[in-house]
Amino acid sequence: MFELRKIGIIKRISAQFLDIILLAVLATGFMFIISLICNYSAEEQLATQNYTAWEDFRKEYIGKIAPQYGFVYEENGDDYVIKKGGEVSSLDELIQELESSPDKNSETKAAYEAYKVLPSVAEVNGQYRYVYTLLFMMTSVGIFLSYLVLEFILPLIFKNGQTVGKKVFGICLVRPNCVKITPVALFARTLLGKYAIETMFPVVLIIMFFFGGMGIMALILLAALLILNTILFFATKNRTPIHDIFAYTVVVDAKLQVIFKSEEELVEKKTLKHKEEVENSKN
Repeated sequence: MFELRKIGIIKRISAQFLDIILLAVLATGFMFIISLICNYSAEEQLATQNYTAWEDFRKEYIGKIAPQYGFVYEENGDDYVIKKGGEVSSLDELIQELESSPDKNSETKAAYEAYKVLPSVAEVNGQYRYVYTLLFMMTSVGIFLSYLVLEFILPLIFKNGQTVGKKVFGICLVRPNCVKITPVALFARTLLGKYAIETMFPVVLIIMFFFGGMGIMALILLAALLILNTILFFATKNRTPIHDIFAYTVVVDAKLQVIFKSEEELVEKKTLKHKEEVENSKN
């Protein structure tokens, strides 16, 4: 009666896999709705237009005017390099020369007139930063709302911390002493353990790897988190990954597990059990 009825690894992984699929589908739906509210497509299109305008300007004019300001312009497909005095320079330096002396000849005049109608570099960069911010916000809020629905609200309705996957495979959550999980513990398990640490922290690390300059350190931290969670799952007595440690919960068999409503009920049952054992020993 007072023992934990643990579930097999296969059932537990299957339930988790089903929940992940549902989470991905729901998160995609939420992200789509948020994108409509934020007009993400238009903002992304504007960023692309700004970038394309600069690319067209570079391909049309830079190669023609660079030698007139002492620069060497080399193009290889979509890649290019600008040099001056044998050292690598930048497009900004060439543009500064064009701004200071735009009237060398008809080519520089035409380039300067085309440059004046371009969006500023600050505007282009700012628009891209805004698009990346929107994308991160859409992702984080979409995942957050999905976790809130699938891992918190539905388990409150189904009772005993059951998600859709857990309910399908006959799994539920209890505290290690077989007492029913509380809403506060379920909240901690879902939003602190699963969402913040196990999902968004890796997402941020991946973003930092590609765009934030952390490089290999981001991958090391990501690998460390995955290894830690794997060790906790296979090495702990009750197979408790990070989210279960946060909530102080155990995954058990819903059909076999006896779940006590409160600590008081547990104490009462243990007291009755002890009295019965004492009486039986006397007889």
